[in-house]
Amino acid sequence: MGPAISGCVLTVKAGSLRVMATRTGSSVSTASFTDQRSAIGCLIGAWLLSVVTQGYIIVPASVLPIITSEFSVSSSTAVWIVSATPGAWAVTNFLLGAGIDRYGDVTATVAATFTVAGASILSWWAGANGLFWLLLVARVIAGAGIGVIWTASANVVGQVFTHDTRGTALGLFTTSAPAGFALAQIVTPIVARSHAWAATFLIVALCAVAALAVFGVSLRFVQRQPRETSETAIQNFSQVLQSRPVRFGCVLAFAAYSLYLFMNSWMPTYLSQNFSISLGLSGLLASLFPAVGVVSRAGGGYLSDRVLGRRRLPVIKVSFLVALPVVLLIARTSSVRLIALLLVVSGFVIQLTFGVVYTYVQESVDLDVSGTALSLLGTAGVSGAFSAPLVAGVLIDTTETYTSAFAYAAGIAVVGLVLAWFAPES
Repeated sequence: MGPAISGCVLTVKAGSLRVMATRTGSSVSTASFTDQRSAIGCLIGAWLLSVVTQGYIIVPASVLPIITSEFSVSSSTAVWIVSATPGAWAVTNFLLGAGIDRYGDVTATVAATFTVAGASILSWWAGANGLFWLLLVARVIAGAGIGVIWTASANVVGQVFTHDTRGTALGLFTTSAPAGFALAQIVTPIVARSHAWAATFLIVALCAVAALAVFGVSLRFVQRQPRETSETAIQNFSQVLQSRPVRFGCVLAFAAYSLYLFMNSWMPTYLSQNFSISLGLSGLLASLFPAVGVVSRAGGGYLSDRVLGRRRLPVIKVSFLVALPVVLLIARTSSVRLIALLLVVSGFVIQLTFGVVYTYVQESVDLDVSGTALSLLGTAGVSGAFSAPLVAGVLIDTTETYTSAFAYAAGIAVVGLVLAWFAPES
């Protein structure tokens, strides 16, 4: 066991807020994961903040039948309430990512958290008063803020850890998304039974501010130095697009997040309509899918770092290779027990990709443009998350069956598998 980390230091070069773990007595490059204690503190703070804000995204999915009834809209219209948030993330993330590189990760995170908290309060008011379009606007505003929090936090986490442990750290950080999704899938139906379902948004607002405070405390050893002038957003964008791993990583993220949000957004409704079970139980079963990501996302990074010698692509290949038949089996089974097992398996393999693809892209570019690179990756991934529930909704309404929607998901898995086989190592 090497000497302990003595602190985290933030430095700024070419406009981007850099974070470096500093250690007493030896080079940080040789530190094991557990030796980097200050970096782990930063990771925990970022993780908690991300759990809360990621949970906001999926809140409406577990009560979609209630929303369709209260607002008197079809399922394909109601699902816009779910998709509006990742959609806003996808549309705004690149531009805001350039801002992260210019103004710094911590400043961006603070501003974005208060934006999400305000939008959550507006979401509660709109949902409680039956104002569909205002709720949609609030969800769009929150989506922009959540994208900034995710990108800036991932940037910090990726920079505070050594190269040997970066994949593990980012894998652990990305477990915040399934943890937040699972928590929201469980809590929202409970809140809906005792209060209005929209009250869940108030919980998000309060917890987001509290989590930001924890994140601030976790950065108490961080020092920021004066910023220098950064390159333009166009220059940053041009630089990151020259990297083949960035281009492949973006399409792989699109495929993985398409599968992830298709399963998360439609599973509660699919289970309640096709298996004659309550909405609460269907939400609990659906929460199995994101919940196992807490293990698989961290596990993907660990396998990549320790077992595969920092090779990222084998993990991604296995993810899509196993996901394809499992998604098809979910569409065919009529057993509640079997579908619960398949949800665990599919949730595990699909989410193996997430932490690894962030590491894959970040390692292929200079640190000065890592915010732009991760924002571009986030835009691609969240575009998949935005589009998949909507495409599935149209297919379900048009064909009046879920078969076509599952066929669409299987097609996405095929695309991801083929691309993973041809992608270059970072």
